[in-house]
Amino acid sequence: MSSPPTIPSSLLPRLPKSQYTLHPLLPADLLILIAHLRTLYLPPIHGGFQAADVLDDGDGSEHYGGGEQGKEKVIQVRKETREKKRERRFSAGLVETMGGMGLGLDVPLTAAPEHPIMENQEAEEKEDRSEGEDAAKAYESEQEEEKPHLDPFEREWSEKWLNGLVRRSQGWLEENEEVENKVAEIKEVEAVLRDATAVLAMMAGTSAAGSFTRHLVFPMAEYLGPALSQVRAKLEANPLHSPSTSTFLASFSQSPTSPLTLTQHLPSSPTATRSNLSVSPTSSRRTKYPLLPILLHDAPMNDHLSVGVQTWGSAILLGRQISLHPADYGLFLPPSTSRGVRVLELGAGTGLLSILGRKLLDLHAVAETTHPGLVVATDFLPSVLDNLKVCVDLNFPPAITDSGIHSATDISRDTGIHVAKLDWTTFPAFMASGQREGDEETALFVKDGPFDLVLASDCVYDETHARLLREVAGWVLRLPEGEGDQGGTFHILSPLRPTFQPEIESIVQFFPPHSTYTPLAERQAAASSASSSIPPELRGEGLGTARGLKLGTRGDGKRAVKGRKGEGRTDEALGYWWWEVGWA
Repeated sequence: MSSPPTIPSSLLPRLPKSQYTLHPLLPADLLILIAHLRTLYLPPIHGGFQAADVLDDGDGSEHYGGGEQGKEKVIQVRKETREKKRERRFSAGLVETMGGMGLGLDVPLTAAPEHPIMENQEAEEKEDRSEGEDAAKAYESEQEEEKPHLDPFEREWSEKWLNGLVRRSQGWLEENEEVENKVAEIKEVEAVLRDATAVLAMMAGTSAAGSFTRHLVFPMAEYLGPALSQVRAKLEANPLHSPSTSTFLASFSQSPTSPLTLTQHLPSSPTATRSNLSVSPTSSRRTKYPLLPILLHDAPMNDHLSVGVQTWGSAILLGRQISLHPADYGLFLPPSTSRGVRVLELGAGTGLLSILGRKLLDLHAVAETTHPGLVVATDFLPSVLDNLKVCVDLNFPPAITDSGIHSATDISRDTGIHVAKLDWTTFPAFMASGQREGDEETALFVKDGPFDLVLASDCVYDETHARLLREVAGWVLRLPEGEGDQGGTFHILSPLRPTFQPEIESIVQFFPPHSTYTPLAERQAAASSASSSIPPELRGEGLGTARGLKLGTRGDGKRAVKGRKGEGRTDEALGYWWWEVGWA
């Protein structure tokens, strides 16, 4: 049995000639076809994986009854899986492109620890470079050729079919809305009309598509796998989940190898580039990672300011690297630290980094018996904050008590995940006044101490935002404590959009490399002097004022990262810049 065709002109049935009926088509079958079109044309973003991407490539024949029949079934499943992988509109190339430290950058991080999976592989790189180049080119060519549904003709065919379906559904409902014995049929046709309209709007642009839930999975550090199995076994059903979301999550608990794992090809060097990535098993090592599911609720944008209600590529790129290497990115504190880590996300939007960080910290607490730490997700607009709370509740089931349903955010102030409003324009002055002038929600958490990890992905949409980011970070990022401690870390990731060049340049301006600053000894001397007029180049900032400390980018400054062709939003094709900021 072959898998169903994915070309709309071959897949979609002919609609009835009458504008007032769906017969002989059944609503249940139409809903399946609409869902398939939604999968084909869902706007792509970096790092997400569909169900086809998370199937284990291991033997698995025992899962289908064993014997020759079981093996034949496995072969068929693998074939269908490969076909689905080729169809996917979420990023797949991230597996190869983003391997290694520093988001897959060509330049390794300064003083960055090497990952065990990359050891002793530099010699293999020279041997396999030629083969890798050929394989990568062939793979890209294959990916380009095997997306026929993206052809303008096929897309137009889908839109016309959906429009025809909408007209016939509306016509039928107008004719039958007052017929008493057709209540069940009316509900079925209303569902067809609703879903068809939503997919049409989505194809016109997600801002018009209404709300929908994204199902994403992230490969994570291998040693967290057993903890994930323990936690998953204790989870209760979330009343907020739709049937499709419940089915998606259930697929992770039914895998023959729990937790479900993803087999990845890793590049043969942490400095591997696109040209030497290979899909050949002779030039890469296959590593299985446990998979962590994340649910995100994308709402329609009401105006140009409410971009935070939708998911963007930068957060998923950064989230994937943190998931694979949490300690290297500052999420897990050294074992000698007795307290829990404190994480703050600025401009959180749908809260992906906060939700992912919270889940990873919970698993780390189970695996290592450590303090679970605190995560605070912040944003400004009420509509964004409301949607952010929805995303949190989707991933952390609300507690049902005698007094009602309580969100996962309604817990202790020093642990869990919290949502808070943060106004970048007023917060720095509030902190400079000693928290005496004004009222800030985030101050409740800042009073308990600064943050070890601060995250900001795709937050600069105006030339003033970079300056505000720096001022806010100066008052929340933990200072160095003793010799050898760098203090907290602030990660910024931003796409290179052609229409936002001044905004990107402003980040470069306000987060220069540490090497460009006046020596620390001179700044410390100026800070300890009684002078009331310290030159700007000698002046500290925020929490570091008394010690002459300034915020800047570690290493050689910003670094570039680029995904594979077709990844990310259409205006993110040029790639991304990434800054690792700390105290200097």
